[in-house]
Amino acid sequence: MTIGKRESQRLARRSQIIAEARAHFFEHGYDATGMSAIAARLGGSKGTLWSYFPSKEALFAAVVEDTAAGIRSQLDLPADDLDPTERLIRLCRSIIDRALSPMAIAMFRLIGPVADRQPQVGKIFYERGPGATQILIGEYLREKCGDLLWTTDYVDAGKTLVALSSAEMHFERMWGIGNPPTAKRRDAQAERAALTFLRCYGRDPDKLVPPERLVAAERHAASITEGAEK
Repeated sequence: MTIGKRESQRLARRSQIIAEARAHFFEHGYDATGMSAIAARLGGSKGTLWSYFPSKEALFAAVVEDTAAGIRSQLDLPADDLDPTERLIRLCRSIIDRALSPMAIAMFRLIGPVADRQPQVGKIFYERGPGATQILIGEYLREKCGDLLWTTDYVDAGKTLVALSSAEMHFERMWGIGNPPTAKRRDAQAERAALTFLRCYGRDPDKLVPPERLVAAERHAASITEGAEK
């Protein structure tokens, strides 16, 4: 469906507002960001800003949704032409890369200081950010791996896959611990996460992932991590 020039200009202006608001939120934090300051940054009136977003909370929700959609769009969801294990390894590698992206880290750091005091802000972030991503990954597992898994709760399985893939490295980057993980370490962690997941959720885990393969992946990942810490 084609849209008119006026609507196209309005959408472009909305995108500009979201981009400027995101930069302001990242720079000043949620609490210290006001609609007046964003309007000044945009060079327009507060009334114009309010015509697009009736509140700071609504603007923040749009920022979260836009940011999370951009991150999700970069997820590698492999097609059927790969071995199931290789598909999951590629997916886990993509999950790691998205979780460690500067934009994702900045969003989590933005939410941390205010989530307890303003639970509605945390709820907006979770539902439109990580929650929506977990649903997407769960749907992928249902479509591409459903016949391999014993569970039918694919969203819960997706949460497990995300945690196995990225939790450790994500928290390291959140708190600025050590250097950013190398490509080698990310590859090793992706393999370990995928194999562990299939051992836990596979209908026939010994066929999908022989124990010795998982042990080898664990040792390989551990050796790379230890080497990086020296």
